[in-house]
Amino acid sequence: MEQRTGAAWSEADLHQELGRLFGYAAFRPHQLDIVRSVLDGRDSLSIMPTGGGKSLCFQLPASLMRGTCVVVSPLISLMKDQVDAACANGLRAAAFNSSLSAAERAAVSASLRTGELDLLYVSPERFGVPGFWEALAACPVSFFAIDEAHCISQWGHDFRPDYLALSGLVERFPHCPVAAFTATATPAVEQDILSRLGLRDPRLIRASFDRPNLFYHVLPKEDLNAQLLAFLDRHAGESGIIYRSTRKKVEETAAFLRKKGLNAGAYHAGLPDAERARAQEAFRRDECPLMVATVAFGMGIDKPDVRFVVHLDLPKNLESYYQETGRAGRDGDPAHCLLLYSPADMSQLLYFARQIEDEEQRSITEKQAYAMLEYAERNQCRRKALLAYFGETYPEPNCGGCDVCTGEIAEEDYTIEAQKALSAMVRSGCRFGRVLIMDILMGADSRRIRETGFQSLPTYGVGKDRSRRFWRYLIDALTRQGLAAVEGVDYPILRVTESGWETLRGKPFHAMRIVETRARKSRKPEAELGPDEALFQLLRAERTRLAREAEVPPYVIFHDSTLRDMASRKPASLQAMLDVSGVGERKLGLYGDAFLAVIEAYRESGA
Repeated sequence: MEQRTGAAWSEADLHQELGRLFGYAAFRPHQLDIVRSVLDGRDSLSIMPTGGGKSLCFQLPASLMRGTCVVVSPLISLMKDQVDAACANGLRAAAFNSSLSAAERAAVSASLRTGELDLLYVSPERFGVPGFWEALAACPVSFFAIDEAHCISQWGHDFRPDYLALSGLVERFPHCPVAAFTATATPAVEQDILSRLGLRDPRLIRASFDRPNLFYHVLPKEDLNAQLLAFLDRHAGESGIIYRSTRKKVEETAAFLRKKGLNAGAYHAGLPDAERARAQEAFRRDECPLMVATVAFGMGIDKPDVRFVVHLDLPKNLESYYQETGRAGRDGDPAHCLLLYSPADMSQLLYFARQIEDEEQRSITEKQAYAMLEYAERNQCRRKALLAYFGETYPEPNCGGCDVCTGEIAEEDYTIEAQKALSAMVRSGCRFGRVLIMDILMGADSRRIRETGFQSLPTYGVGKDRSRRFWRYLIDALTRQGLAAVEGVDYPILRVTESGWETLRGKPFHAMRIVETRARKSRKPEAELGPDEALFQLLRAERTRLAREAEVPPYVIFHDSTLRDMASRKPASLQAMLDVSGVGERKLGLYGDAFLAVIEAYRESGA
């Protein structure tokens, strides 16, 4: 490869290298600007959504520049996959971390000193190891790429003290540009990153936070397990993550799914390291398609073909929700994000928030929880609300990619029903929970009703015309919207709030009504996804075989989107295979013949 200065690489040259290395005909939005900044020796902070192709932004210039790009990556467990993926595209890459043997570390160090590496992946903790700075200074470093840069900010949702050591990069390596990347950063976090890293006249590249391929769907919890099974049935055979708020809930949901015959793994911080590693590896390699997890299963989930993310509990804030849903559809193909929530979720969030000793942090955490609830409760475009949180205005009146904009939910006037339920609470003395209130409304002949004498209340039996499920939903809606409050932990009771008294006096009450529950996968028309499905599945099977031989996750071989394009084009030669998106020269040499053989056999079968 000819070595040139940044300015010597024309746009045509960079497009040629893009195709040679990665097999792509065009850059995604902002990628070319970031690559050009690195080649020009300029610092940059790039805020790009998950799946925006940030790794290409440092891998491409690393292949063109003298010396080694040092990539700061937060998870040692992910580095092997990152190295495998880079090597599969023809780059010279290695990781330097504690998982290597002494001999392996010595070999990597030797390659680094002699400039034989394009990319070196290290963790932020490595910069705290005595002598590492000095060893690095003796090597030909071309530039630094800092992944998950929001971790350096104490205002961020994933602050990691080890990242603070990176504040010394600019001073120690004044001639090396620094390219920082993050998928989530509020304006406050953005300024904190710039300040702590000390970036010099940085180029700030803020891409849209919109993920057009994600469909956002929010529902109140009714029968949680039944709702989950119905959703998974519509996504059979697909890979997905199911988030739960506690370790206990993770174990319960994973056990439930296994009992139903589904291949579901469990992941949380309470499991032994080896068990967590096995679960993560099985998920990456498509051996276990469903992962039930706490948010401990988070940063660094690099699997591109996650087709759905389900939250069975309310996330702690919108930034976390965005980050977690962003693990779906990183390959750009359609993906579904479902959130199920209940008043109990909000009570739990507030309980945890109120355990925070620092008054300012406690107030911030409570406000974030209420903002998360408002997102779930308000009958407005999910995408518009989510982008507004990050200071971005969505320009269209209808996004076509959420339950509100597609008409899957609507509001209904439930004023009379609300008055009945609130009256039952008042007349029973606001001393009982939801179950007894529903018994009063339904006119149940239960022992508790007889013991309390509530069969004589004016509200006894006024709700017989509705199902018990309806009243459960309505009482939940009353608490979610603040007309009733749940008090107590061991024996929760319902109390009517001032807003509830206003409704008793005649103020209208509206709640969301489910009018359509069909699963929507994305705004992208199915016609755009139209490869031959049978051939696509055969190509996937071949990819799995090759991945097992190479001991890498299947997506390191090719992404699903590449296989879809291959199934659609049905190339008959190696030269034609280069026209498939995602097939570069290196991967053509490694895998081209194997996939051509599958396509040829498919043709000969007459399918």
